[in-house]
Amino acid sequence: MDNKTIADILVSQYKASLGMLRDALNKVPKEQWDNADYSNPNWQIAYHVVWATKLYLGANIESYIAFENTIKGAESLGGTQDWEKPEAGTEIEGCHTKEELLSFIDKIEYNLESVMEVVPLDDNSGFEWYPYSRLELHINNIRHIQHHTAQIIERLKTNGINGFSWWGDRYSPQEW
Repeated sequence: MDNKTIADILVSQYKASLGMLRDALNKVPKEQWDNADYSNPNWQIAYHVVWATKLYLGANIESYIAFENTIKGAESLGGTQDWEKPEAGTEIEGCHTKEELLSFIDKIEYNLESVMEVVPLDDNSGFEWYPYSRLELHINNIRHIQHHTAQIIERLKTNGINGFSWWGDRYSPQEW
């Protein structure tokens, strides 16, 4: 299989994963968007995943350009690695709206094909904490989207919200 075919498959899977995230976000009721039931509210998990998706689609951390109106520190969910933690003294002020996050997803999707061409799939990841190939980084990035999408979906299901779509065949939704 050639790199163009693999890149096309990756773009398809990114779009399917982001489509599922979009569907989940659209189902989050207003009162559950920024609630204090969890240490990280739904909007912050969604922001974390779109922030990371954009970061890892880039060549390296130095090439990252933040979204417009980004909330400093919101990308961190308080992980255990140094690079996962916000700078000392950072307090998250406000929250991103659903419309902002959906717009961020649109921007990522719009640029997918072109960013896929920037770094060859057999190059290193470009991120020292991920010591593997760019191809494996893309797979890891897609798994990350799915992980947090499932987290949001599970929260919604716990609150009686169902009817989520599985995005499969060339990123078209199928009910499950």
